[in-house]
Amino acid sequence: MPSGKVHDAITLILAPPTFAAAWGATGSWALACVATCAMLFGGFMFGPDLDIQSRQYTRWGVFRFIWWPYKVVFRHRSRWSHGIIFGTLIRVVYFTGVLVLLVCAGIYLRAALVAGGISPDWNEVARAGRAIESNVLSYGIDKSLVLAVLAGLWWGAASHTLADVGWSVVRKGSEIF
Repeated sequence: MPSGKVHDAITLILAPPTFAAAWGATGSWALACVATCAMLFGGFMFGPDLDIQSRQYTRWGVFRFIWWPYKVVFRHRSRWSHGIIFGTLIRVVYFTGVLVLLVCAGIYLRAALVAGGISPDWNEVARAGRAIESNVLSYGIDKSLVLAVLAGLWWGAASHTLADVGWSVVRKGSEIF
């Protein structure tokens, strides 16, 4: 398989064509920037190799702990981690779930601190939850922005998987000759 340096180089090389394709598809400079940034994030930090001790995994620094359960559950290079469709989808769902758990833990801890002890005032927990919900809903969700992010994340991870597949084909093809 290509080294981490090769995967990083591929990600960087694909950034300009990704921007051009996204700009051509959307007609929006802003959405092209979002898709390209998401592709770079997908290639450098959110790719298939989060299931092993890799460059992608170590780049999370002190937040690596977030990906430990993912590493335990998914076998390296399985269709669930490296799959073109399911790999990115599973990581997005997993990461979203982790973020939700962290936000819930933060709300609980804040309510416990306000209550001055371990047992929080559940009315305070409910108020904090409603405040977050109203802030999120007041901004709304722009579907084109979400699609640009998801497409970028997918393309960043897909380029990794395609490089792995290409490397395997070249290596096995050279064994035949």
